Amino acid sequence: MDAVSWWGEPGRAGWMPGVWFGLAPPVSLAGLVVGGWQLDEPARAPSSTPWPGVCQARAPLAWYDSLEVRGMGGGALAGFGGTLAGLRAHTPAGEQRARSSFSLANGPGGLNENALTLTRGDSLGGFGVDVSSGECGAVGGLQRASRHLWGARADLVRGHHRLEASVAQRGASAQLVGLEEQSASGRSGAAAWRWQRGGTGWTAAFSRGLDWHESAGGLLAPSNRAAQETRLSAGFGQARDGREVGARVEWTGASVRRSGSGAFLRGSRAIWGAARAELPAAGGRLELALGAGRHGGVDRFDVAPSAEFRIRARRFDAALGFERVLTPVWADLAPGTEPFLQRAWIGTMRLATAQPGAWRARASLRAGRVYSRALLERLPIEELWLRRGLRSESGTYDLALAEGGLEWEVRHAGGGLEGFGLAHRSTPAPDGVARAPRADPDAGFRAWLGGRATLLGGDLGVEVRGEAAGVGAREAQVDPLRRLPGFVTFALVGQFTLLENAVIVLRARNLEDRERAQLWTDSATGSPALAERRTLTLTFVWRLFN
Repeated sequence: MDAVSWWGEPGRAGWMPGVWFGLAPPVSLAGLVVGGWQLDEPARAPSSTPWPGVCQARAPLAWYDSLEVRGMGGGALAGFGGTLAGLRAHTPAGEQRARSSFSLANGPGGLNENALTLTRGDSLGGFGVDVSSGECGAVGGLQRASRHLWGARADLVRGHHRLEASVAQRGASAQLVGLEEQSASGRSGAAAWRWQRGGTGWTAAFSRGLDWHESAGGLLAPSNRAAQETRLSAGFGQARDGREVGARVEWTGASVRRSGSGAFLRGSRAIWGAARAELPAAGGRLELALGAGRHGGVDRFDVAPSAEFRIRARRFDAALGFERVLTPVWADLAPGTEPFLQRAWIGTMRLATAQPGAWRARASLRAGRVYSRALLERLPIEELWLRRGLRSESGTYDLALAEGGLEWEVRHAGGGLEGFGLAHRSTPAPDGVARAPRADPDAGFRAWLGGRATLLGGDLGVEVRGEAAGVGAREAQVDPLRRLPGFVTFALVGQFTLLENAVIVLRARNLEDRERAQLWTDSATGSPALAERRTLTLTFVWRLFN
């Protein structure tokens, strides 16, 4: 059930344990549980409107042609929704033939997942439909889980006008071994108009989402949460003689109501405006942006500038930038916590090989200071951490996240090594206030080596790859704080490709067959929950054309 394996696998900076079989811990990056990173799916209805959405019901990775990691979170343009990093999913568009993809996954604990997507498009428009469902039984502290997702989208082009619309419905349920359980459902939709003539363009967009969560069981008193959010935006852009300028304005209205245990009712209105300019400079491109707005949920007006310089020198792409990232926290608050605004100044450096070849390399550094960092308990399903609530860390939080990778690939073999290091420091907590746990690993790595061959006259491709991943030490939020030691885990992957369209992947995880403690406690035993031991999963993907 892991929608984005780039972030979901151990050894990477955004690792989310257990996501692939149905858990939904808070997404985090470099210690930020809000404003860390988010997935942008431009062709589909928004999945996290209102925040955090139905976290278990993520789109399968097979629905996308590629995933792009954005070096910056778009602080000035994103306004009150900025992030430390962004992930953008690309869906094929504009092809004059039908495309479909069917995927099926089986694994431990009765994991059974299937998904189907169909798209058709040409220069005058297109449409697409998505259907996905999955379930899993007892594994890794989970008693059972299920989820479903369906959606539809269409676009129409007439002259210089383009109309787009999408709708989606999500549902999920989960029960832990300690009998805590949740049920969630959500609906969202979006519509957009675009006008483009030459280098001038105008846009207008609308989106709306509604979510319902309820939880009970174990030591939990019954409670339910209803949330809704509406967004309206408009924008203008012009490109001429290698220069680009643009502006956009966005209005957001949202409310969250919890009934039963921990009842509250909060609402918010926000407006944000931003302008940007991009122009040639010193042999590269310089992008400047400035945004400002007011958020009623935290009763604050604020400003966010950003700048980025990009250049291609010889065989490398390089970038240097900084931005201010704002994240309001106004609902789902811990007892005694007032609404607050998480504010961060972030600087970014990136370097990567620019041309394809046998060797590819990349490196990046994100560093900055965060004020009023939002803290959450790292619990396995969203209703649990929403009920516990967010709180503000006193003082400041300094971070430096370095990432890098080296890949090698020739006709019959390939390998790679990537890793990250996280240095972070918080202002010492006041007397009587518990220190926030270091729940994110300070370091990690992934390494792989494999070979490939073609058989049956090229109709069958076979690839075998061995993998190793290392995860640094972490801390679990219990009293007192518990240190979880670092570990190294191994995996073996076999991939079989038939006629270039049908792919079967066999993945054996945790070959060392070790149970490792999670960040959360199993209420049935009072001991740390244990992750799954050795597992074998099978995934079948069949891409069809016409």
